Amino acid sequence: MTVPALLPFLRELLALHVIAVILWMAGMIVLPMIYLRHHGLEPASPAAMAFAALERQIFKRLVNPAMYAAWGFGILLALTPGTISWSALWWLVKLAAVLLLSWYHGILSAWRRRLRDDARPEVTILRRSAVVPIVLMVVIVTMVLVRP
Repeated sequence: MTVPALLPFLRELLALHVIAVILWMAGMIVLPMIYLRHHGLEPASPAAMAFAALERQIFKRLVNPAMYAAWGFGILLALTPGTISWSALWWLVKLAAVLLLSWYHGILSAWRRRLRDDARPEVTILRRSAVVPIVLMVVIVTMVLVRP
């Protein structure tokens, strides 16, 4: 199903989608580093409470709205005639990577709540997790631009 009325707005939709994705990725790359700083603080200390408030604001004002916008504009792009060759496989790989990115978003949210409640995620996992959105971004961008 396509919506021909979207075709005149293709460039605007694409720009808004890319902007939303960049903001979403920025938040998901920086949050594990902030979590590592928070992890090293004394639980319930003023500094730990300040980090918890910062993390909540990053989610509330950046990461969540950017994810919703990326999904919304992405769906509108998919509904725009001529943007996707539905018989190709690249868009399925991209969709799978975006679903994994959304799952990682949920993991980051769960870690934020655990840190807020003084339950500590594993430090090694926090250190290694920053690479997850980067790898998924490489897959997504490759699928969209190269369309193998």
